[in-house]
Amino acid sequence: MRSAIALSSALRLVACGGWLLACGSGLLACGGVQPVPEGAHTTVVSLRKIDCEACGAELIADLRERPGVYSASFDRRRAEISVTASSSFDVAGTVKRLAADEGFEAVLGAGKGQYRGWATFPEGADARTIEEGGADIPDLGGQIVPGKVTVIDFVAAWCMPCRKLDAHMVTVLEARKDVAYRKLDIVDWDSPLARRYLKQVSKLPYVIVFDTTGARVEAIAGLALDELEAAIERGARR
Repeated sequence: MRSAIALSSALRLVACGGWLLACGSGLLACGGVQPVPEGAHTTVVSLRKIDCEACGAELIADLRERPGVYSASFDRRRAEISVTASSSFDVAGTVKRLAADEGFEAVLGAGKGQYRGWATFPEGADARTIEEGGADIPDLGGQIVPGKVTVIDFVAAWCMPCRKLDAHMVTVLEARKDVAYRKLDIVDWDSPLARRYLKQVSKLPYVIVFDTTGARVEAIAGLALDELEAAIERGARR
């Protein structure tokens, strides 16, 4: 699986308390196949104010070790945990306690998951987020700002390094008026936007820097702030 935290490009198995955490296609599942006795129930809990997919993976790792839990998975797009457990196991209460320990929230039911918001840019900063559900953008030219160094940043809500780069760009735009920042939300690796631009990219954030004339300066995969700063400087000198 390609992920924002530099996981492998297809599938990675991570040791998890004696079980395995299989990561792929936006779903994290931990543990081998166990027989599910009659009377077991499945509960969905939404996570709110989490920073990245690793938060959900850690909860799954913990839950899967607990007696009475037969299966557990995390949907990173929806920020939801699904747990199949014995009727005596308090899924909602347990997940809420684990979430509180990590500084985020758990809400019973599906469709309520939410990642933390992005950084707040100063008034007048030339920053814009394009959120169209990962829809295709056939030509990036429409995102390039003439006369400025344009930083186009491919991100996802579940990507922690993306948030760090976003916060860094706040400081960049506070200091410079010759930089424009365009953030494109891919949603996930299989979206039309990702399929067009990220076929050969293994990790997020993925940044493309264009100079003041609109010519491409550099493309950077992963969190590399020094490289980004250098590319912006080169773009400004052209």
